[in-house]
Amino acid sequence: MVRSARALRRKPRLRTELSDADEQRLQEAVALFGLPKAEVVRRLIRASVQAGPALSAENTRAVVELAQQVRMVGRNLAQVLRAIHRGQAVRIEDTEPVWRGLHEVVAAINDELTEMTVAYGSKLRREAKLTLHFVADEAAP
Repeated sequence: MVRSARALRRKPRLRTELSDADEQRLQEAVALFGLPKAEVVRRLIRASVQAGPALSAENTRAVVELAQQVRMVGRNLAQVLRAIHRGQAVRIEDTEPVWRGLHEVVAAINDELTEMTVAYGSKLRREAKLTLHFVADEAAP
C-alpha cells in the first residue's frame, strides 16, 4: 500500500485547552513579541529545554535557605504574638524593632526570590529568541 505524500508530511500537532488567564497571557505574548501564537509556543518549548530547569542547583539551595529563614521569621512572629496575648508586650513601641526586623527579613527574601525568577524569565526569553516588539505610537510627538 502506498501512502500519499500528504500523509508522509503530516507534522505532529498539539491541541490544548487554556484557562482564560493563560489565554490572556498568550495574547499578551503575541502582542508583545509580534509573533503568531503557534510560534510563541514553539519557541517557548524549545527554550525551556535549552534554558534548563527553572531553578539551577545554586538557586535550589538558595530557596531551601530562604525557606529556613521564612520558618525562623514565623517562629519569631509566633513568639511576639504569644507575648502580646500574655500581656508581656503591651506597648506597640516595645515591639517595633521586632516588627521592623521581621519586615526587613521578609523583604530581603522577597527580593532574592524575585531576582531568581526574573533572571530565569530573561534567560528563557533569550533562549526563545523572543524580543519585544515595539509599535511606534502615532500620537507620540
